[in-house]
Amino acid sequence: MNTALAVIVIVFFGVQGIARLTASPEEQRASAYHFGVSLSEYRKTSALMIIGGLGIAAGLVVPPLGVAAAIGLVMLMTIVAGLRLLCQDGALRVALPLAAAVLTAGTLVW
Repeated sequence: MNTALAVIVIVFFGVQGIARLTASPEEQRASAYHFGVSLSEYRKTSALMIIGGLGIAAGLVVPPLGVAAAIGLVMLMTIVAGLRLLCQDGALRVALPLAAAVLTAGTLVW
């Protein structure tokens, strides 16, 4: 696993997940509404970001865990990009989760 890139991915998903979970309830509801998901689903995906980042960190010690976490995060970011596309967000807002997916996949390169 590419350690330098893994650290970037760990920090990215950790910060994103924590920011989403600690946002005010009004901000969480607004974001969930924007994506067309329930508040519970929005919070679960935020927790998955943190868990995925921790999985990448564990993958530095136990590589199969990192591979599983990376695959899960790539799938999650692909879904997020699709939701952003369906919500007619701008091209940059669609490209950001795709870039996160590519960086996450890059952690798998030895």
